[in-house]
Amino acid sequence: MLKRWFHESVLAFRQEFYGAGRFNKPLLFLLVLLPIVYTLLFGAAYSANVLNHIPVVVCDLEQSSISRTLVLNYDTSDRFHVVKQVSSYEEMQAALKNGEAKVGLYVPPGVDRNLRTTTPAEVGVYIESSNMVYGNAALVAAEEINLNLLVGGSQKILEHMTLYPDRALRVAYPTAISVRILNNPTNSYCNFMLLGLVCNGIQISLFLYAVDMFIKNKARKWRYKTALLWGKLCAVELVSVAVFSICLLISQFLFAVPLRAPWYEFLFLEAVFVFFFIGLGMFLSIIFNAPVLALQEALLFIMPGLLYSGLSWPQEWLGQLPTIIRAIFPITYLALPMRDLSLAGKSNLLTDDIVIMAVAGIIFMILTFFLVKYRKWQEVS
Repeated sequence: MLKRWFHESVLAFRQEFYGAGRFNKPLLFLLVLLPIVYTLLFGAAYSANVLNHIPVVVCDLEQSSISRTLVLNYDTSDRFHVVKQVSSYEEMQAALKNGEAKVGLYVPPGVDRNLRTTTPAEVGVYIESSNMVYGNAALVAAEEINLNLLVGGSQKILEHMTLYPDRALRVAYPTAISVRILNNPTNSYCNFMLLGLVCNGIQISLFLYAVDMFIKNKARKWRYKTALLWGKLCAVELVSVAVFSICLLISQFLFAVPLRAPWYEFLFLEAVFVFFFIGLGMFLSIIFNAPVLALQEALLFIMPGLLYSGLSWPQEWLGQLPTIIRAIFPITYLALPMRDLSLAGKSNLLTDDIVIMAVAGIIFMILTFFLVKYRKWQEVS
């Protein structure tokens, strides 16, 4: 009995790679090539890491040394690049509306005089924020530049009031605020997003492969259904975990995404997620007779799963209903701990999410076993 069971499990394992006299091309294209291609495409999209050289249009009606210093500070920063200078407020607004620039710097007349007489001077920074990424980056950088200029201007005024430069600086800026960004110090979009998108690519590849998972086995009478499931599980688990690891290495060495946690934690998380997903895929492929129907049902998980996973929006700020909804999407239990392991070197979610995925995978495997064993219309007989 054990020998026959082992023989059938080995046969099921081999059929995932080579069956009916030919190599299993879907395994190569869907489980191997698709995640790697996704990793390269997504990594290339975020390879710039940070948003620099935001185009700026300048309307300097003051034309003084102070206003030119202000413009120079914007132009020489990494974040901004002055692309156009205009002579009126209307021209500046037109440049923002037609897309020539994303930021407008408006210096009205009288700024120099106001500063010298300690009268408040207003300088306008206009940010075209229809693309929120531009808006957030420009806002933070503009505040830093403006603060530096404010402190420098206040220091000069205090020096004219007979204070020594060091004393004037301490009065103008009494508290030195030191900001240190932890885990992702460059605020890299690639570090923040890439691994989550890689996880989604693995999810898609497993969905597409699983929808016709049992078609290749229908020509044979399987005595031990557990041997069939075990052979399939081992084959897909082996390939997917290996490819997942390759994608992580590509992210690390080609796109400089840090992998700070021990590798065994990444491997354990990968393996449990793939196990969970194989169980779900097998279950859907048995529930629905036609692969097209199984694929349609599976694809329902992808877009909302990515949205509710917490990858692009903090899960702490999801409402109660979205928090309940997100629990049904598999990628929820992978993307966040994967990113935490990468950037922080640890994840408080790791143990809980691994347990949830392992239990869910076992449940789906048990359900699949009973469906394969007892359903009369099944393809695997």
